[in-house]
Amino acid sequence: MDYTPVKFLIKAFEAHYPESLGVCLVHKAPWIFQGMLPQLQASLLGIWNIIKGWLDPVVASKIHFTRSVADLEKFIPKSRIVKELEGDEDFEYKYVEPVPGENDLMKDTATRDKIQEERNRMVERFEQLTKQWVTGDDVSAERDDVAKELNANYWKLDPYIRARTLYDRIGAIGERGGFVYSKTEEMKVEEQK
Repeated sequence: MDYTPVKFLIKAFEAHYPESLGVCLVHKAPWIFQGMLPQLQASLLGIWNIIKGWLDPVVASKIHFTRSVADLEKFIPKSRIVKELEGDEDFEYKYVEPVPGENDLMKDTATRDKIQEERNRMVERFEQLTKQWVTGDDVSAERDDVAKELNANYWKLDPYIRARTLYDRIGAIGERGGFVYSKTEEMKVEEQK
C-alpha cells in the first residue's frame, strides 16, 4: 500500500478541519485493514495499526470498526440503517437533476457583498466579545446572541455562495441547515423553533 496519500489526507484534515470529526464508522473492512481475523479475533499487524500511529489519539479514538448491524446500532438507530446493511431504513437513491436557474442567486454579487459586510461586522463583534469573555467579563448572553445572529446570517448568505446540491433538491437540508430525514421529522423540527 502507498501510504503517502494517506499521510497527506491526514495532514489536510488535521490542518483544515480540526475537531470536526464526531465519529467515523468503517463497516466490514477487510481483515487486513483491521489487523485481525474475525474468526480468530487475534491481533495481527494491519494497515489500521500503522495509520493509527499517525493520528492524534483523540481522533483515532473516534474511528470504530463495525462488522454487524448490532455494532452499527451502538452509533446509529436501526431505523436509520439502510436495509442493505440489515437495518430498517427503506431508502432508495434517486438522482434529481439540477433545475435550470437554481443557482442564479450566486450571480447577484451586490446582495452577496452586502450580506457579507454584515457578517464581517458580526464576526468583529463576536471576536471582541470573546476577548472580553476570556478575560472574565460577563458578556456570555450578548456573545451567545451574536453567535445566533451569525448562524442566521450564514443561512441568509448561503444561496449566494453555495451551489445547490442533490441534498437541497430532495429537501434533506433543512431551512437553516441540519439533515432532515423525512417530512414528518421536518415538521417536528419546525415545531421546536
